Amino acid sequence: MMARERGDISVTLSDKRLLSLDEFCIYASCGIVKAREVAATTGSLFKIGKKCLVDRVKFDRYCDENVSVE
Repeated sequence: MMARERGDISVTLSDKRLLSLDEFCIYASCGIVKAREVAATTGSLFKIGKKCLVDRVKFDRYCDENVSVE
């Protein structure tokens, strides 16, 4: 998976709880518009000020419990 580096620290997407929308696009294999829609629909959209993040754990739980996102 993709890793972000800060100094000598490397974090993979699977190690992060909150993903940026760009990271979530990679994680969920979708475009930015669909990523924002899916995050809102699944209840995994998390905002800090104006920054939109996606809670990967909530999204994964939703996927485990549902067949599809409407």
